[in-house]
Amino acid sequence: MTDGRRKWVTLISAALVAPIFAATLTATVLAFVMFPELIFQTEITSGVYRQATLREMATSLVGFSFVGLFLGIMLGWPSMFIGGLSLHTFFLRRRMTSVMTYGLAGLVAGTLVMLAYFMVTGGWRTPMTVLQMGPALVSGPITGLLSASIFWLIRRPDRILHP
Repeated sequence: MTDGRRKWVTLISAALVAPIFAATLTATVLAFVMFPELIFQTEITSGVYRQATLREMATSLVGFSFVGLFLGIMLGWPSMFIGGLSLHTFFLRRRMTSVMTYGLAGLVAGTLVMLAYFMVTGGWRTPMTVLQMGPALVSGPITGLLSASIFWLIRRPDRILHP
């Protein structure tokens, strides 16, 4: 594989993989924080619960992972292709290729995407909704940070020769 082709393959791979992996990981971890009863308990009848088996817990976590995968595709990919790749080009031209730079940019981008998502979906209508969705609000910056860091690990812009 030629050097130019390898650069394009890593760029495309990083842009496709990083947002969905980060969103899937964040959604799975967020499930433990926001909905532990859905993971560790199983409803037998109305109002009667029992401890979930390992298989039932794994099934619940896979379900939450699919939610993260879906959000990574619906929110992460457009964010990566609109903002992330533009920032990547900007950072390369300015020779700002450290993982810290990419991580901070991802943190800001994830925050903006999550705020826009809540504005569009009407998550700000009541103060109680905002309080209940606190962990979900934090998921945007965390996902952005993870996505940018994973992108950096795959693409490794610090190893690209600058003109």
